[in-house]
Amino acid sequence: MSEYNQRKRQRATTPEFQRRVSAASLSAIVNPDPDTFIPSPTFHAPAMELARPQSPVRLETNLFGARPAEDIVRVVADFMYTHMKDRKNIEIEGKLGRLVDRRTGQRLSLPVVSEAALADDKNTRFESNMTQQQHAKFNQLLNQRVDETRRAEFRGARVEYRHTREIDHFYRINGTRVRVTRNKETGEVLQVITKSKIADLNIYSPRTKLDIRITINEERPLEIPDTEANKPILERHKDRLSYRQDIWSVDLTQVVSPEHEVGPANPYATGPPKTAPAVTTHELELEVAQPEVWLAERAKVAANQPNNFHEMTHIFLGNLKALVKRAM
Repeated sequence: MSEYNQRKRQRATTPEFQRRVSAASLSAIVNPDPDTFIPSPTFHAPAMELARPQSPVRLETNLFGARPAEDIVRVVADFMYTHMKDRKNIEIEGKLGRLVDRRTGQRLSLPVVSEAALADDKNTRFESNMTQQQHAKFNQLLNQRVDETRRAEFRGARVEYRHTREIDHFYRINGTRVRVTRNKETGEVLQVITKSKIADLNIYSPRTKLDIRITINEERPLEIPDTEANKPILERHKDRLSYRQDIWSVDLTQVVSPEHEVGPANPYATGPPKTAPAVTTHELELEVAQPEVWLAERAKVAANQPNNFHEMTHIFLGNLKALVKRAM
């Protein structure tokens, strides 16, 4: 065994290595050889140097001796810190899709050659959708990652798989949009909420097929409404595959919205009510399954205490970038 491989195996048995690798192993997504070292967001300069030949010339990091933080990570971290606050019932997720120019109906095209966080622009919309072929490819890649993390030699947190089928019914109750989620097979009520948008951040990715949107919402739990007295305004059937590791969950969902009426009924109309056609979308979201962990790190930042807020942002964004780079 080479000296390099011996060092890898020794390092892999240390508690520090095992603690760190689980946080970033999902961002690898596919690693055919579990012995191959994969640089991760949580490994800093010493570990990164083991992955490349030693330079014959010693070079300083830069003129000032400190490596600057990636600007995109700083932007996302600032966005998170500003909008997370100390909210309860918070939902944090990153979505893959396409940024579309409203004026042309085509994918956004900007004069940049690398990813860029965008300021709010009324001429841009985000389509949280992908092709069925892209969805199937992600399904294959993530299933492969589940198998890889179950190998005896794998060191780190496993990726756990779950398949659910649910139905969402939306009601308008006293001006509030209420979502009732039920198990599609048993009819059991799983969740009753109203969702309020807090903020979103779009990331344009010209070198990949898809872009990214990071969203922060508040999901306030409610009592189930009188479903006999109130007619649902929308229905969605969700067939979801979830891949969970640590506090992150990658959700691959096929959403079918049946044909439904739109707009208020016109008592003077003589023809049939207006309807929206049935729609099927294929979605991928990276959700923070335990937002309280991130909120606790934010509280430490606010109290000027040592924290992992920036590191968690780095891992969250790293997972999104690893996913978007694998879009067909």
